[in-house]
Amino acid sequence: MKIAETTTPEAWLDTHATRPNDPGSVLLHAGSAVFQAPGGGEVQLIKTGIALQARGCRVGLFNPWRDKIADARLIHLFGLHPEFEAVAALAKSAGIGVVISPICWYDPRAQWALAPGWLSGGLAVAKHCMLSHVPPLRHRAWRSRLLRLADAVLPNSRAEADQLHRLLGVRAHRLHVVPNAVDLDDSADFGRSATDAHEYGSGNAWLSDFGDYVLYAGRIEPRKNVLGLIHACRALDLPLVVIGSAPAESESYMHRCREAAAGARVRFTGSLPKGDPRLAAALASARVFALPSWFETPGLATLEAAAVETPVVVTIRGSTREYFGDDVHYCDPADPATIREALAAAWDHPRATRPELAARIRQNWSWNETARMTEAIYDAVAA
Repeated sequence: MKIAETTTPEAWLDTHATRPNDPGSVLLHAGSAVFQAPGGGEVQLIKTGIALQARGCRVGLFNPWRDKIADARLIHLFGLHPEFEAVAALAKSAGIGVVISPICWYDPRAQWALAPGWLSGGLAVAKHCMLSHVPPLRHRAWRSRLLRLADAVLPNSRAEADQLHRLLGVRAHRLHVVPNAVDLDDSADFGRSATDAHEYGSGNAWLSDFGDYVLYAGRIEPRKNVLGLIHACRALDLPLVVIGSAPAESESYMHRCREAAAGARVRFTGSLPKGDPRLAAALASARVFALPSWFETPGLATLEAAAVETPVVVTIRGSTREYFGDDVHYCDPADPATIREALAAAWDHPRATRPELAARIRQNWSWNETARMTEAIYDAVAA
């Protein structure tokens, strides 16, 4: 079934969450709880599904209560979750191909920083070291077991592929880099002039009365380092707009962010659905987009901002440099001074971002190209 490329993520999800899947469909699956607080990985699943259907590929959302895996063409898992091991094993026993998009990154410094205490942080770093240097332990890890069940593994970057090979033992011939992407139709909306953007977002005070601002868009959680961004903007007296909400497990972190923002020029807008014109307006009219996370692979909102030449401040940790090269301002979340320095540089030179980056993103990282690459892998696995 072919659908219009302009289908919104919300409409596509609503339709496919309830519709029975035809035999021979590719079944897309995410962790059972991830859509309670969807992020970039869930957007990647939906956008990939929309683009695949636009190419005529039969896809649907896997419903474990209804769907028989044996009736599928193959199953495509997004993310790494312990529950996937049983699903992948069942698919393999039925002779059904398994494709996994891991959407993962391992950084011992980030693991230490994000751990709730020194003991859990130390254990996380020790585990990372053992995966790196003790092959028998690597072989027994649940992530390694899951990935061994995959016929094809689709990292978002060469750097992620290298980590999967080095830390989890994924063999090189099963690794196929499929990059993240932007929707070119959405990018046209993002590219409106600042005047049009304000009109597009009329009725939103943070667009009409806030003037120039730094923009953050995403989940409000420790990994994204929103608190570090608030401290940096406060130190520089820069106005900050925060679009997003906290998942349930990060409510206390959200409270800390609000406390840190008290008395500063920080505005929390809440979440906006993917494809909401107000998000396009915010990206188009922001003076700087900032994502100083503990790691990114590379961050969908960052790609969207860069695609319209909005100056970007982004973490150096993860696969960001592979996408953005020298055309953005980098910072290290472990060093708050670098966040301030990157923000100041981007703010003082708001249109210094090279237009070549936007052109490169539009040319190489569209959802249609991602779907083309993914479909070719499906054909090879199902052959």
